[in-house]
Amino acid sequence: MGFLLLFLLVPFSGQAAQTGQVVYASTYPAFYQRGGDPASHFGGQGPLIANTVFESLIDLAVDLKVIPAVARAWRIAPDWSYIDFDIKPGIKFHNGDPVTAEDVKFSMETNARPELRHVLGVAYKMHIKSVEVLSPLKVRVHLNMPSPNLWKKWWWNGAVMPKKYREKVGDAGFADKPIGSGPFKWVDYKQDQYFTMEAVPNHHRKSPEFKTLKIVYVPDHATRLAMLKAGEADIIQLAGPHIPLVKADPKLRLVQVKHTIGVTLGYCDIMFPDEKSPFLDMRVREAASLAIDRKGICDRVLFGGSEPWGEIISPYSFGFDPSVKPDPYDPEKAKALLAQAGYPNGFKTTLNCTSPSKYWIEAIAANLADVGIKSDINILEGGAYLQAYMGKKLRGLVTRNSWYDAEQNAGADVQDAYMMGNLWAYVTTKEVSDTLMRCMAAKDDKEAAEWGRKLSKVIRESRINIHLWSNHSNYGVNQRIVQWDQQLGSFPGARFEYMKVKD
Repeated sequence: MGFLLLFLLVPFSGQAAQTGQVVYASTYPAFYQRGGDPASHFGGQGPLIANTVFESLIDLAVDLKVIPAVARAWRIAPDWSYIDFDIKPGIKFHNGDPVTAEDVKFSMETNARPELRHVLGVAYKMHIKSVEVLSPLKVRVHLNMPSPNLWKKWWWNGAVMPKKYREKVGDAGFADKPIGSGPFKWVDYKQDQYFTMEAVPNHHRKSPEFKTLKIVYVPDHATRLAMLKAGEADIIQLAGPHIPLVKADPKLRLVQVKHTIGVTLGYCDIMFPDEKSPFLDMRVREAASLAIDRKGICDRVLFGGSEPWGEIISPYSFGFDPSVKPDPYDPEKAKALLAQAGYPNGFKTTLNCTSPSKYWIEAIAANLADVGIKSDINILEGGAYLQAYMGKKLRGLVTRNSWYDAEQNAGADVQDAYMMGNLWAYVTTKEVSDTLMRCMAAKDDKEAAEWGRKLSKVIRESRINIHLWSNHSNYGVNQRIVQWDQQLGSFPGARFEYMKVKD
């Protein structure tokens, strides 16, 4: 792969006046970062800031092809020891400062600062040895290993920030008044409630057709739907039970991006072998999985917004095996396994989740109760969930993603959930983590596929999670949104600069 990728960009000659506002109502009750600082983003929906106010070295097309952003060309060393990036001349931050290689170096180092808790910080430190400025518009990223998975991570949140400005105002000042080079500039915000951005005229890549973009955090599903119907929101993240309502309304439309999140329940107790728990027995873990009617829940609770899934990785990842199916719904076998394990009358446990998951967690609790596993549903809001999760204070079962925002390298696809040391890897093992690392170091697609299959097998056979279904990202949009195309398997919905909007 040691070749130079060059791209010719057609100069932008002008555009019609940008008018109107688009309101996007999201499920997440918290920002998952301080103000508008992408370097402090520790979960949730990174691209809503990293791909609007900011941009990365690269962007991704709808088919996941890597396309230019801040970088106009790049060269990967044949042995993957480094990647050289040529910065596009003439790009400016929103305060007028030019974007330089020094800013790229500074941003990569800032995103890896441990105290900022960037969700990809551990991955960046693992892959990136150092960053070297070769000239004002050329930067070399030295690598610790082959890292084809970096492209999707840079798209998701590899925000380039202005070095001089951030150093001048400090981390807190930057979070309050962030400046990037993206197609939108930051206007205002209220922490954990909303933030507002304004389109940049004649942006060097693509300017939005509308003027203002407002992201509002509305965790209640019914409230978001009411906002869409009333015209208070133009785009909402859609809960499964509301999909039929959107489909039936001629003024609304469903936008669905398939296979964006692999949903699991993690066995928290595995990480505490000194504490007595039924889940330390493999037979009990298998019984819990067999007790769940995945198809019934997907059909009758999620209404086609998800589909039963047995694989660990997404269908877009190398090594994906379509023959791998989810555990069948077999409550009688589940009861027999519990009896063999010494729990003929079942036992009590806890199901930990956040409020947006409550409606389908209740269905799972009912399935488990049918075989004797009585579950207390522990609904945690925003910050409480994060503190309990990060602090490893949860016991029983916890909602968790297998993959989040599908990637082609299977190791990269699931590293947040399974790599030891990652903020979100609550339940994992050394064998899983070591296999994952080997998978991410694959030098070509064939090797990546081989290790992807091995990784999937190791995780499935360990039964450290219950693999439930593949979530599709479901959005309800009104008639103002004429066209809004998303990258395959990518979440959350971004690409606002390409959106076609009708006033």
